[in-house]
Amino acid sequence: MGLDDKGAQFLLAARRLGVSFERTATIGRQQLYVTPPLLRRRLGAFGIATTAEDTRRLFDEDGFAEPLLRLLGARQTVSIDASAYEGASRILDLNQPLPPDLEGAFTAVVDAGSLDVRTAMRNCMRMVAPDGYFLAITPVNNMMGHGFYQFSPELFHRVFSEANGFTVERMLLTSTSSTHWFEVADPKAIGARVQLRGFRPTYLCVAARRVEMRSVLGTPPQQSDYVTRWEGAKATAASAPDRVTTSELNRIERHAPYRLMMAVKSLYHLLQATCLPFDRRAFRRVDIAKLTPRGRRSSSPG
Repeated sequence: MGLDDKGAQFLLAARRLGVSFERTATIGRQQLYVTPPLLRRRLGAFGIATTAEDTRRLFDEDGFAEPLLRLLGARQTVSIDASAYEGASRILDLNQPLPPDLEGAFTAVVDAGSLDVRTAMRNCMRMVAPDGYFLAITPVNNMMGHGFYQFSPELFHRVFSEANGFTVERMLLTSTSSTHWFEVADPKAIGARVQLRGFRPTYLCVAARRVEMRSVLGTPPQQSDYVTRWEGAKATAASAPDRVTTSELNRIERHAPYRLMMAVKSLYHLLQATCLPFDRRAFRRVDIAKLTPRGRRSSSPG
């Protein structure tokens, strides 16, 4: 588990966007998978001037990320892991109930691809203090085997929602072999699935702020396009109960010979990944070093 060049850039951008790292929890103890010269360049791009020796010292604690987090403003850092093999400061299985002392305890909770399923995510959300942030750096494309799960933009938008007391302030996407960053739209807002086909290993980076202390995940999240379909189906059933649902298969899939259909689909996917991997409605190119905070509403006690 660790922070590579992309993860380091995202944390630097989060600091510029107003994230307080004063009390930071990391899910798993994070190592720095970036060279000192490159990290120094990234720090400089975000307005943090360091000498070569200063940067080298950020790797003094066996290459773990705590010195970098302190540079970003952390006065307290807690690494939480189910195992002690990397020297985490708190041994805890986040799939179990959250200890009371961690409830709302951190201004920033950072997950760099370690997070498991629903209970662990709920616990991480509950650890975030009012006006604090959950920061996720997670693989989403062409990185099968990197962790147990890969999460979609849809999941983060539905989970970190107003109903759970959160708002997604930034969702960014970047590939490991590209210098480009893209802001990712909410599928519900554009009325379509946010999809990506490409050849490069790709990260999704999410900054979600806790705007209100509400019960977390009391209602399971649902994919927005299916909710729309379900509502439409209910309306159709009420007005025309005998109507037969049509197949979603296109004409080629319904009628073409199997080998021809597979050849056409393969060519289509190749062209899409090569020429137009991004849906322009869903991805807007941004300069990560120049992102600015958006307007906020104050958090409410409760």
